[in-house]
Amino acid sequence: MAPQRRTGTVDIIDIRQQELDFSLLDEIHQCLRTTHQSEKTLPTLLLYDEKGLKLFEDITYLDEYYLTNAEIEVLTKYAVDIAQHIQDGSLIVELGSGNLRKIKILLAALENAGKQIDYYALDVSLKELERTFSVLQEGEFQHVRCHALLGTYDDGLAWLKQPENRQRPYCIMSMGSSIGNFDRYEAVTFLSNFAQILRPHDFLLIGLDACQEEKKVFHAYNDRKGTTHDFVRNGLTHANRLFGTDVFKAEEWDIVGRYNIVKQCHQAFYEARKNTIVDGVKIKAGEKIRIEESHKYSQSQRSELWRKTNLVLKADFGNSAGDYS
Repeated sequence: MAPQRRTGTVDIIDIRQQELDFSLLDEIHQCLRTTHQSEKTLPTLLLYDEKGLKLFEDITYLDEYYLTNAEIEVLTKYAVDIAQHIQDGSLIVELGSGNLRKIKILLAALENAGKQIDYYALDVSLKELERTFSVLQEGEFQHVRCHALLGTYDDGLAWLKQPENRQRPYCIMSMGSSIGNFDRYEAVTFLSNFAQILRPHDFLLIGLDACQEEKKVFHAYNDRKGTTHDFVRNGLTHANRLFGTDVFKAEEWDIVGRYNIVKQCHQAFYEARKNTIVDGVKIKAGEKIRIEESHKYSQSQRSELWRKTNLVLKADFGNSAGDYS
């Protein structure tokens, strides 16, 4: 049985199969020593330590970051319809949950429908899960029971496969266009892994960013206040903490964001200001290390994603601007 702890009225279940810090450090070593289309990378998960998660929450309140309001619009308008698709007695797992600001709209709809639901928020940060559920008032829900899962996506997949969890219908959620952080090939692999455990009465609820307006996307990730660049820079601080020393010296790196028209995604990089050595790897001045990609999905690209993952579209809920679905 996975170890449990409690925060307020919510159980936090530790489903980690290995310590995240060790696996992240190994991934950093590998990413710096291999190239992807002549490009060095770092794991995107570096961005999501405790400070990074707080900075990302700040990003979701920025005027330029259109995604949050788009998703709130969709959930506000269609929460009742979405709730109708979720069977009474279901187990809901939200992958990479963040705070409850958006998902409480759907949980309230399920509560009003009187459906007995167990909602599990999956996140890699214990402190973030504790902070997320600290705002939940005791007795706020009578029918919806809230829980937290501490672990990665892979840990969540393994947990869902456990026999005791397969006795109930599933609704597996990936909101906020988190799928966009994978390249298009990785997105197919990721979704396929979860699609393979679905039974006829189970389903996935997936949010995808459909905006491919270059300027709008660029400003969403390169805001006037510089919050997003602070978020990206914090990834270097996280890496240094894992190494136990300043492998990345802050003064040697610029944060660069750009919209890649060919790949239809925004990309974030660390660009070396001078020749330097990181973990024994030589980096030339001007060389970029990619830390994140945020892919945008048109209607045809969404259809192609469903086809390649053997998923069948049952319902499509979009915002009024047509750039989130």
